Amino acid sequence: MKSTTVIVLGKMLIGKTIHPELKGRMDTGIDVFKKKSAKYLILSGGKSNPSIDVSEAEVMRDYALNSGIPSEKIILEEDSKDTIGNAYFTRKLIDKLDYSDIPEIYVVSSCYHMRRMEYIFGRCYGEKYSLSFDYCFSFDNKEAKKKEDRSIKLAEQFFKGIAPGDMDEIGRRLFSIHTLYKK
Repeated sequence: MKSTTVIVLGKMLIGKTIHPELKGRMDTGIDVFKKKSAKYLILSGGKSNPSIDVSEAEVMRDYALNSGIPSEKIILEEDSKDTIGNAYFTRKLIDKLDYSDIPEIYVVSSCYHMRRMEYIFGRCYGEKYSLSFDYCFSFDNKEAKKKEDRSIKLAEQFFKGIAPGDMDEIGRRLFSIHTLYKK
């Protein structure tokens, strides 16, 4: 039997408490975590809103704990500020985890976000891991839907010429040209 991990992607905070879209993502992720008897629940999201002094992952952790998820099963990824960061930094975490087999990884977000998320995670994770994008939270966010096509094009430009799973090259590009991570 494969080890299962669930990754839930954050969403920019509008306050220090969970907002409806992030709550929906968490409820979906927690449901998958329980249904699949997952080994880990990775909560991915840094401090993407400069006016809020907590990370998305911290707010998500508090919600998961209040929902009965044991703290030892929760892993926080707090460096990401967008979907490329979610994929890159969770991959770095996954690479360090103790698995006796190649884990089955369920990645959860909002449904409108799934096409772009699947593309980006596929580029970061490559063939090394078994990824599933079968679960999402249906949230009607018309503004976000409008941005998705443009965001997919930007992601395609970012990954152009990089072999899927080439974390060294993805990291070089992330920290040299991506405006949210450039040093």
